Amino acid sequence: MGKKIISRYSYFFKTSKSICLAYSSKNNSFLELSEDLYNFLDEKVRNNSIEIQNQLPEDIQMKLEQEGFICNVGDDDDFVIKSQFITQSVQHDKSKLNLVLVPTLNCNFNCPYCFEKEKRASRMNDQTIDNLISFIKEFEQAKTLTLTWYGGEPLLAIPVIEKILYRITNEVSIDIRKHSIITNGYLFNTKAIELFEKYPLDSIQITLDGTKDRHNSLRALKSNNAPTYDQILNNIALIVNKLPNTELHIRVNIDKRNVDDYFKISNEIHGKYASKNIIVYPGIIRLENEDMTNLVEPAFGRWETANMLYELYSKGILKGDVYPTLRIAKTCCALCVSSYIIGPMGEIYKCWNDVSDKSKIVGYIDRPEIVNKTLYYRYHQGCAWYNDPVCKKCFFMPICNGKCAWYNERNLYHNGKFNLCQCLQKAPGLLDKSLEYYYEHYKQWSGNF
Repeated sequence: MGKKIISRYSYFFKTSKSICLAYSSKNNSFLELSEDLYNFLDEKVRNNSIEIQNQLPEDIQMKLEQEGFICNVGDDDDFVIKSQFITQSVQHDKSKLNLVLVPTLNCNFNCPYCFEKEKRASRMNDQTIDNLISFIKEFEQAKTLTLTWYGGEPLLAIPVIEKILYRITNEVSIDIRKHSIITNGYLFNTKAIELFEKYPLDSIQITLDGTKDRHNSLRALKSNNAPTYDQILNNIALIVNKLPNTELHIRVNIDKRNVDDYFKISNEIHGKYASKNIIVYPGIIRLENEDMTNLVEPAFGRWETANMLYELYSKGILKGDVYPTLRIAKTCCALCVSSYIIGPMGEIYKCWNDVSDKSKIVGYIDRPEIVNKTLYYRYHQGCAWYNDPVCKKCFFMPICNGKCAWYNERNLYHNGKFNLCQCLQKAPGLLDKSLEYYYEHYKQWSGNF
């Protein structure tokens, strides 16, 4: 019989009602404990004395083993290896092709905070479209295609989008499984509606910068500085009525100065379109990008963001999980070999934050070779959680999808100093609140001992 230890994925806490609980991040499960057992286990963890051999009655130890709170020495390390295998399987899955297409870098808005102002104006031409179709056809193993339109403002290039969709539909054997667009919404007019009635979208994301006055002060037209808010809301009505099967996501950008804007817009939209396929969520401006110097003072800190999201989810204002969930197999496009962002000149990026940055081009759709191997492999391997010794030992590993690859690359190779923990439950005191909420609402997952 091997030596028994308390699993590093065990967490012991008391609820606000003084219920003693053990939570396993590995199994996403609870166990109620007696006061004495809780004190014993909690003290051992606090003192970093995790060996448990012959220190508990046999029936209690057996129950804790069955639920994953006690394990053999080496079991947790084996779990990390297994999780790494699962993650790498997703990273190297060639049955799913994920493309983010940037038909143009042009934009019709003149947002003062935009970091893309200096991006050169460009649009996909017919030769690039030919190359794109040939590029897609090369993925013979792919069964499904996830397609997202991005920009600039992609609806400035509707003829390009239409050409690409027609040719994919008629010339490519891969089925479009998910189809979405990220747009400022101003040009989502009847012409755009007609296009996406023919080629249905699964989701549309439109961003508002707050209520009418604030939005118009920040998101005016580039051509004449005209306001845009009313037109976007008119287009939202058009989308809801004409594309009822498309999930519409309204992102409301907020900082500390306009938190109420989110609630006002959410109430207005949901009141007007009750039971419609529409989600309103906050785009919380956070203190993690040092380039956003003009927004630093009113921006939210990471843990302020975490607590705000908890309040929104726990009160049902946002739909989703307020508690940790198993995320081992979730990865971003930068880490997956069959995921690409393709710019208007046929250039290939691994992250959409890199679009238009010539130093971040990893290849071209008309060339077989990788032109920036260093960045390509940094994203695929160097930035993965399983190459981070802190992540590998972290209690949150099973319920975290790892660090943002874009920020992590800057931390690892460019002396960045970003706080990259994606697991918001790390906010002081938030894990206990999240787990208690989970426990109270999903007691069928728990047992007693």
